[in-house]
Amino acid sequence: MSVAFFAASIGPLTKLAHASALGCGAAKGAYVFVRPSGANGLGHVGWGYRTTCGDSYSFGSVENPNGKPHINAGADNGFWRQNGTESQMLSAMRSRGYLSYKMTTASSTRFDPDPADTVAAAAAGRGYDVIGNNCADTVWDVLHAYGVPDLPYLQLHPAPNNWYGGLGHTTHVDWSASTAL
Repeated sequence: MSVAFFAASIGPLTKLAHASALGCGAAKGAYVFVRPSGANGLGHVGWGYRTTCGDSYSFGSVENPNGKPHINAGADNGFWRQNGTESQMLSAMRSRGYLSYKMTTASSTRFDPDPADTVAAAAAGRGYDVIGNNCADTVWDVLHAYGVPDLPYLQLHPAPNNWYGGLGHTTHVDWSASTAL
């Protein structure tokens, strides 16, 4: 079996083998924001990630403002996205009702904003489903594309509040304690 075939066969794990352009460390690299009262108390989450080694971030969410259990692909799912400084990101999330956040403080991988940008942009057109295509799925997909290892499995943490609570210390990544906005 060739190394290339083996690497291609392990899918997402190949991300660990590709060091990204952002070699500035994991501290303040990836963020998850939470609005605990969202979705009738199940919670709502948004994402943020550093795009350069300086003070430049991309952040956003799929809001589903009408609370529909299903939104067809291509229809308005409440997606929004902005770029700015860390201060602007925190302010934008606070103004949208998010109450707290966690951020990476250490990681065994480097982060790459290019794949995350692609996945985040695609979220605008992918619709919405309560199970399997909701705010937490979008956050997971964006941060996984960014290179964050060991994100909690959504199948084991189906409610966004529960998933957010599962962000902590693993072998490959550390998340900060929850910080109020």
